[in-house]
Amino acid sequence: MQPWAEEKYKVAREGRGPSDPGRQDLDPTFTGCAPQGPTDLMLDEFRTFELRQFSDVVLLMFDRDHLVRRVYTDGRGHPDGYANTWMGHSIGKYEGDTLVVDTVGLNDKTRIDRAGHPHSDALHFVERIRRVSPKALEYEVTIDDPKAYKKPWTRKMVQDSLPPSFEMLEDVLCEELLAVGTHYSAKSK
Repeated sequence: MQPWAEEKYKVAREGRGPSDPGRQDLDPTFTGCAPQGPTDLMLDEFRTFELRQFSDVVLLMFDRDHLVRRVYTDGRGHPDGYANTWMGHSIGKYEGDTLVVDTVGLNDKTRIDRAGHPHSDALHFVERIRRVSPKALEYEVTIDDPKAYKKPWTRKMVQDSLPPSFEMLEDVLCEELLAVGTHYSAKSK
């Protein structure tokens, strides 16, 4: 890691065991009701998602706040001057039975994973998603962020597929704040 990223990661890991998530009091998902970033969503074993394939786009739809990632598979490239966003800009193609997704254009407000790995606005990552059995998907992501890491690195995990009858429920971020009336309301005249 670059020194600033290593320091930020060490702080996120303070008092945490090897398999524990990073400190929630420093995670923008918990402290500021910010959405999880795309790699954080995919690497989070507690998130569910649907993968829907069309001729020109693959949609990754998540239970958290109805977040959607669009992976354009129509042959386009990344646009010049794309504004940095929470999900970035993703293009993809199939290599055999593997969906290969290339993503750029992310803001620096999320984490790479629940462990607390930070990233910069220079983050570029490539994901490989493939079915390894009728009941499991393999997810591999290669992180390339020269502002935060001295060299690219890769994470891989296998996720169990949910049964076809599974219905994904919504998970509204910071819903508890809405329940206690902390949302804005206009004053009547």
